[in-house]
Amino acid sequence: MKNIAKNISQENIQKVVESLKRNEMEALYFTTAEEAREEVLRRIPLGTKVGIGGSVTLREMGLIEDLVKRGNEVCDHWKEGLSKEGRMEVGRKQQRAEFFLTSTNALTLDGKLVNVDATGNRVTSMIFGPEKVIVVAGINKIVKTVNQGLARLKKVAAPQNCRRRKDPTPCAQDLICHDCDSPARLCRITTIIERKPWGIKEFTVILVGQELGY
Repeated sequence: MKNIAKNISQENIQKVVESLKRNEMEALYFTTAEEAREEVLRRIPLGTKVGIGGSVTLREMGLIEDLVKRGNEVCDHWKEGLSKEGRMEVGRKQQRAEFFLTSTNALTLDGKLVNVDATGNRVTSMIFGPEKVIVVAGINKIVKTVNQGLARLKKVAAPQNCRRRKDPTPCAQDLICHDCDSPARLCRITTIIERKPWGIKEFTVILVGQELGY
């Protein structure tokens, strides 16, 4: 997974940004994660409720800690100590938040967002509920086509997340998708956002010129 970002050309980065705009989404590009982090914090007012989709990217950037320290109400179902029922309730609160902040598993050159979920709280809040959605993605998430995006879900995103979660799935052991029947299977819901969802007032994609997340 390392050094993937080095193979992404500036031409393709610009192509993604332009495609997202054609697909009725706001698109911004920042060279560093720090610049992107500052932009996200600038956009989210103090005192507002922020839903957090499960995202390694956001945690690598330190955004959740920043929001909590500022005094924002943060709905984070990855918070330690939550029961299964507690995580589900936080997921419902995310849909009622003013802002929803997350990443994406894959981003195509023609501006489509491809994602896989187990519960569906993340992909649901990306398309309905919060008024404003902000998606932050490293350029390692860029793929040429939707089919390559779907392949990335199986070959990269899901196995890496299963290993991080220590799930009892075959892919957590060898990082290879077995299209398993495991009860712990992460790949249960796949979504493709082709254009800004009607139910979202503002949909912003912030692309970062670094490798972030899975």
